Amino acid sequence: MIIYSVFFSIFLSSPCFATWYQGSAQQKIEGFDFEKIRTQTIKRAIANAAIQSHSYIQVEDIVLDGLLQSSKTLLRSEGQIRRVEILSESINNDILSVTVKADIKPLSNCQKAPYAKSLLLTQFPILKPSQATQGALFDIGIQTSKRFELQLNAQPKIFVNSLLNSAFTPDNSLDMEHYLENVGRYLATKYDIQFILFGAIRDISLFEQVKDNILIDDVLLRRNFTLQLYLYDAIRGNILLHKNYHDEANWQYKQNHIVDTNNSIFWRTDYGRSVLHTISSAVIDINDILSCQQSLPQIIHHNNGQLLINIGKKQGVKIGDEFELVNRRLLQGANGKTYPLLSTDHLRTLNVIQVNNQSAVLTSDSLSAVNDRQLFNLVSPKNIFSTF
Repeated sequence: MIIYSVFFSIFLSSPCFATWYQGSAQQKIEGFDFEKIRTQTIKRAIANAAIQSHSYIQVEDIVLDGLLQSSKTLLRSEGQIRRVEILSESINNDILSVTVKADIKPLSNCQKAPYAKSLLLTQFPILKPSQATQGALFDIGIQTSKRFELQLNAQPKIFVNSLLNSAFTPDNSLDMEHYLENVGRYLATKYDIQFILFGAIRDISLFEQVKDNILIDDVLLRRNFTLQLYLYDAIRGNILLHKNYHDEANWQYKQNHIVDTNNSIFWRTDYGRSVLHTISSAVIDINDILSCQQSLPQIIHHNNGQLLINIGKKQGVKIGDEFELVNRRLLQGANGKTYPLLSTDHLRTLNVIQVNNQSAVLTSDSLSAVNDRQLFNLVSPKNIFSTF
């Protein structure tokens, strides 16, 4: 019996929108084209998982990428299937058995916001730089951040502001919620942003894995990649996502080899691909979460009865769109933490009269709705979300 086992661990500390279903399939091995049979069996297992979710997707509609040949845990597909983990593969009496777990895109029960979310992306530092010595992967943090930026910008409802020259690494002795509150409020004020993505690379250590053979055991050198992410709403002071993403892959380089992470050859290796697919998995979760969050643009300027807000054409704002004022007060708690209090003024409507790339001008028929006190307050799209 030949057994392939692949383990992909994700540790959660906050709810996520992914919905996973398990499926399996078997197929007799006939002829010499094993890879074709394997591909077909994996597709059937995925289709079986789709049935469990009451989604009837034909095998012919499932498209897997080239990583299928490397027994990768994370595979791409089209349609409703977004992520796949190969849990096990085995051959017994010329029968190939495959078990998978698939992330089937759920029907969203949240009310979608009309505008793209602006997200501030920070650099992801390596928490243990000594682990980067083999291969000289000292810039893997900035390279991971850059590829995060590319994948996030490919999402139609996310607009990325990059801060890749700055890394924020909290001391483990500090309360993470308190740290995010302080740093998040500072960054939100400085960059006029609501959502911030913090992250760090927790583990890129190497280890040996023994593969049992009939005569001589193979020893494979493999490398971990563990990424810790925090998605933070700096306006409400909420941690929207706290999650560790982990994968591992073969490390093909010799001990003294210096890896060029700017070269596409590295990103086509087993390890480079595992990093890219870890990023892809995280981007799916971030997009899911942000799509259900209320965007609260900030009033950044006031002049002659007109208000300037910090979203515009790039976020989808159009002339004639309507907003409502949202007043924000910060209340000091007995524990030293600050709690935001938001209240919406439903009696007055602000209309968009001019739109720029990343800003828009609002005004109101009610002169009392627009005054100097509104500076640094917020606005909300009208009739989109429920009352605070």
